[in-house]
Amino acid sequence: MITSTFSVRTSMVSAIATLGLAVLAAWAAPQEARAQLVPISDLSPYPDGGDPNDPAAVTQCNGGPQGGVVYRNSETEPYIAVNPTDPENMIAAWHQDRWSTGGGQGLGAAYSFDGGASWTQVNIPFTRCSGGAPRSAGDFERASDPWISFSPDGTAHYMALVFNDSISANGMAAASSSDGGVTWSEPVPITISPARDPVLASLFHDKNSFTADPVDSDLIYATWTLFRLGSTTLLFSRSTDGGQRWTHARPVNNFEMSPPPNLVTFRQGAQIVVLPDGTLVNAFFRFGVNQRTGQGFLDQAIFRSTDQGRHWELRDTRVAELFTAVAFDPELGVPVRDAGELPDIAVNRTTGDLYIAWQDTRFNSGLVGVVVARSTDGGDTWSAPVPVNRVAGVKAFLPSVSVNAEGTVGVLFYDFRNDVLGDPVLSTDIHLARFDPDLTLQDEVPVTPESFDLRQSVITGSRGYFPGDYVGLDTAGNDFVAAVTVTNPLGLPVDFPQDNSGLAVDANNRQDIVFARVTP
Repeated sequence: MITSTFSVRTSMVSAIATLGLAVLAAWAAPQEARAQLVPISDLSPYPDGGDPNDPAAVTQCNGGPQGGVVYRNSETEPYIAVNPTDPENMIAAWHQDRWSTGGGQGLGAAYSFDGGASWTQVNIPFTRCSGGAPRSAGDFERASDPWISFSPDGTAHYMALVFNDSISANGMAAASSSDGGVTWSEPVPITISPARDPVLASLFHDKNSFTADPVDSDLIYATWTLFRLGSTTLLFSRSTDGGQRWTHARPVNNFEMSPPPNLVTFRQGAQIVVLPDGTLVNAFFRFGVNQRTGQGFLDQAIFRSTDQGRHWELRDTRVAELFTAVAFDPELGVPVRDAGELPDIAVNRTTGDLYIAWQDTRFNSGLVGVVVARSTDGGDTWSAPVPVNRVAGVKAFLPSVSVNAEGTVGVLFYDFRNDVLGDPVLSTDIHLARFDPDLTLQDEVPVTPESFDLRQSVITGSRGYFPGDYVGLDTAGNDFVAAVTVTNPLGLPVDFPQDNSGLAVDANNRQDIVFARVTP
């Protein structure tokens, strides 16, 4: 348990903070551009066994022994997608009742038909607690990594990582909706790995993403990483019938090849976008080693396919070197489980220009910040990264990138610019930086009308506060729309380091998913 009494910093610190905000105000967006938050998520819809504070009762629905803290009523890691046939129709997804040890009791979903002004929640049975039937694709204890993509005919597709905490069975599943998210098909398996013996228990599918082809409504692409026996493989599967059936998951060709003498040993965070000519661009971060010098390297990179995923390039293309870091509480030292090394990629569907955003320290005096890079030639070459966050000495993290109808590039991120050292809260805000297509900064818009206290977050073991490995950003015409995680002002103490050796339930409504719309 962390508790402390903090002294008030000197007036010099306050003066520096005031000056920094004044500089920011000189180029920030006008007040009328500020987004307004609309609730998306609500309290838990899952069974509680008659006692929402009893761990044994709350976890009866899992159907297997659990470990860790289940944060009932708390949501995290949102995603959002806009219907290309009706920009007033949007669907959001998230972790519902997040576990400190991974995943949620289920995955939430909600739809809007009024441009995000109101939301209606629906249930999709990706897990037993959300109604998954025995021997179905939802016959699992937990789920994670929600991802939604719309086909050009307006059909929505939802991908989920499903797994058991008590045994090593896990895999990927998908569901579809043809009515804007009101009703959903039963989940179907993309790939499922059955329970293995202890020697093979490391077999695990992770960090998935989903992309519906923007031209052909029958085609959907899925990609993720498979961990097994100390190695990793980047996998790919596709559906050619609108998500009813999926091809056998297979490795991207020649996974470990890169320009000699480098050997790539790890890739994760894969995410596909489709260029106007149909080329698939799969972005991820990679780790490798120079076999001559023994020196390791960490990069953002891409693979491409010119035949809708049947074949992939023999070698990946380096985007930029990665200087990785995560955010942390400046006073308590608690880390933030944020995007870390994970990239986010977007494409201008008119010009084919590509944009990748990620966390990086190169422009922020060694502290975590956010950068974005551009390619104008389909990913062959990339611009040098440019800084997104412009308040010096303030940690910025959890970026998402999207491109609107006019080609404006929006990068969403969290930061601590309004935090006051010595007060009892970790004041956190969300912002949207807008760039022209050449990545010249136009302005910055505050997404949160007031700060929220990140210390009220759910905790994920040693990795700390957890707003999500990603948050959602999309566009509706020239507007940017977002589904983000914010905490509620409960005033609870921070329990860190966290004890996950047993089973516990935290029924506080610590954090919610909310919607924001930023107009030009």
